[in-house]
Amino acid sequence: MEKSKEKDKQILISADLFAEFERMADSYDLSKKGLLEAMIFYFKATHADPRDPQADNPTDAIKALDKRLVSFIRQQENELLRPMSDDIKLLLQLVSQDLPKTLRQSQIKTIGGAFKPEFQTERFRAVYEELMKKTN
Repeated sequence: MEKSKEKDKQILISADLFAEFERMADSYDLSKKGLLEAMIFYFKATHADPRDPQADNPTDAIKALDKRLVSFIRQQENELLRPMSDDIKLLLQLVSQDLPKTLRQSQIKTIGGAFKPEFQTERFRAVYEELMKKTN
């Protein structure tokens, strides 16, 4: 019989670690050889340092990033979006009420030019158009 050119190699580890290695292989439904190969491919692909068992778990890193992202979005919501929304609501409320009595004509011209027609009430539009006729 011709011997295969590929030789099996042996790796010596302590009995405690070997027992843990066997449990890991069973838990992943792999042979011991399959688990060792998977470990080698994992460390090669992730560039994780096997000497540092406290290294960040990719899942934990993603969770931390997710928390930071949610925190950032909430901060933006509180600092920018809510105040902007409140300002727009107030402005729309002013436009829908008796705006000509509370604002000066120049302010009405500025606001009228900035608002899309679908956000303007009939009363506001009439006052705005009247002001625009007077200035032309």
